[in-house]
Amino acid sequence: MISRTMAEAQLPKRVDAAKLVDSNQQFSAQIDSQKLGRLLAAVERCEQPVDCHIEFFRDAENHRVLKGQCKTQVTMQCQRCLGSVSLEVESEFELGLVFDDERAKQLPRRLEPVIVDEDGYFDLWQVLEDEVLLSLPPFPLHPQDECQLKQPEPDTNAEPEVERENPFSVLAQLKKN
Repeated sequence: MISRTMAEAQLPKRVDAAKLVDSNQQFSAQIDSQKLGRLLAAVERCEQPVDCHIEFFRDAENHRVLKGQCKTQVTMQCQRCLGSVSLEVESEFELGLVFDDERAKQLPRRLEPVIVDEDGYFDLWQVLEDEVLLSLPPFPLHPQDECQLKQPEPDTNAEPEVERENPFSVLAQLKKN
């Protein structure tokens, strides 16, 4: 029987946090981005898989930790020219795996809480999708020199504007009287 390396292994969707932490499990795998509905709804396109490198372990304070990074390529709408812009999105994270809100409050500030169910399981894909979504730029833009924004050229032949009479000048005169 041929053993598969972790790089070849399929990234599990629903995982047992305690088991993975106790075995110091590591994964280098991809998630098919077409299966991440919330990500697809937030971008124009995401044709690249999400590359994930994650590890489960206990830190020096004995907290269950999920640490890693995710990276993918997305296409979003440029907020300057409204054209499509291709962006690399990368997220690095360190998450504390806890059973309830009380334990989440006890985590150090460097760890974002992930609450696992009563059996110690959680949806790994959903957590990783959350991290990618949090890394999306709020205002995606092309680099300034690449943006296809068509600024109107100033019209040098335009006639100067004629001063118009203020429509409220009559009221100002009445107020003076």
